[in-house]
Amino acid sequence: MGDIGSFQVQSRELRQEGQEWQTRKQAVQSAHDLASHGLGKGYMFGYLANVAHLGEYHDTFVSAITDAFADGVQTFDYMSAALTSAANAYDGADATAAESADHLKGRLPR
Repeated sequence: MGDIGSFQVQSRELRQEGQEWQTRKQAVQSAHDLASHGLGKGYMFGYLANVAHLGEYHDTFVSAITDAFADGVQTFDYMSAALTSAANAYDGADATAAESADHLKGRLPR
């Protein structure tokens, strides 16, 4: 058994990972913005394409991909917040573990 007062969690790495998810979120947000404000709309394919419903299919695809990107933005934001929250909780555990372990030191059998 190791030293009772030496419990430590590497919360810095959790925060760095949280920041990485924020970076990914920004990339997905950019993709979302491009898709949702795209230059091409289905009706712009022309008469024959619209007779074949290509414009409609295109608009349905763009709508689905925009929704998927929006979900990605929310998910990546949640991942970042969860990692930061875990780091904060571990920091709190680090701060209290030594204190509570010191008080038990004399009570443990040797």
